[in-house]
Amino acid sequence: MKVLVIQQKMIGDVLASTVICEAIKTVYPDWEVHYMIQPNTFAVVENNPFIDQIIFFEKTKDKGLWDLIQFGKNLQKNNYDAVIDAYGKWESIIPAYFSGANIRIGFKKWYTKLFYTKTILPQQNIEGSAIAHRLQLAATLLPQVPAILFPKIYLNDAEIKIAKQSISGNLDITRPIFMISVLGSGFNKSLPVQQMAKTLDDIATHSNAQLLFNYMPNQESEAKVIYESCLPETQKNILFDFQIKGLRSFLAILSQCDAMIGNEGGAVNMAKALNIPTFTIFSPWINKSSWNMLTGDTNHIAVHLNDYYPEIYKEKHSKHFKKQALELYKKLTPDLYRASLIDFVKRITS
Repeated sequence: MKVLVIQQKMIGDVLASTVICEAIKTVYPDWEVHYMIQPNTFAVVENNPFIDQIIFFEKTKDKGLWDLIQFGKNLQKNNYDAVIDAYGKWESIIPAYFSGANIRIGFKKWYTKLFYTKTILPQQNIEGSAIAHRLQLAATLLPQVPAILFPKIYLNDAEIKIAKQSISGNLDITRPIFMISVLGSGFNKSLPVQQMAKTLDDIATHSNAQLLFNYMPNQESEAKVIYESCLPETQKNILFDFQIKGLRSFLAILSQCDAMIGNEGGAVNMAKALNIPTFTIFSPWINKSSWNMLTGDTNHIAVHLNDYYPEIYKEKHSKHFKKQALELYKKLTPDLYRASLIDFVKRITS
């Protein structure tokens, strides 16, 4: 049996969908599993033992209807028996349909039954739905689904060795190291400047940890504002200019940290995949239950505005508050989660 799994983006989603590959190969190790992703997400699946081959989808090249059809027809040479489309957008639906696979599986929408041979209705109101829904897709091919709590990232010895050398050359290895997800992917997924600065002040006050800022290159000026908003004592513990080039290098450095703290996003999921403790601050409009996996593990703590002001949300899904995110963020003040954060920091550094 030859199976193509599709999850073209984003990095966190690409990582999450590797559980489909893992489930298949765990039950049927002789099956061949290919994984379709965009090139910029490759770092989180490199060396994954449950993936036999990577298929790259380049959005800049394969973007029109005709190109998508041709891309799908080019997949026919691989003779896939089944395609599992976890992405579920036209960029994946059309290639899946034209791939030549007799079995095509995806999530149920009003139009997808025209393209898939089997559609899955995601279970509602379940914790860790980002993983659970993907395992639902895998279940259509398997007699039983392995209990997979979270995907993993696989680094090699050489990568880890280089990371350790970089750390020992720039940091005090006798002190804890915290990676800080100082900014989310956008303003509506980032704790406001003063609140993040105060959060970092709390960390510095209750630990002697060294803080490494994680942010995208185009966010440097924003990260600098947060740094400058911290107390002078906190700034002494921040290595703002610690340069990490490339996602694999970042992952290797992250694997040597004592914790990841900050905004919810791909970096937090990478930390979990590397078995690094996390303290996650969710945006008011992101559904905490979807991505808050490993909730039974005290090494992974997550906070959300809904934890403190449930009356705001009532029966509404968090996504309905996307336009109000910046206003609601003002209510998510550090004093609400300070006790949990301090307890987490003390436990990690003890």
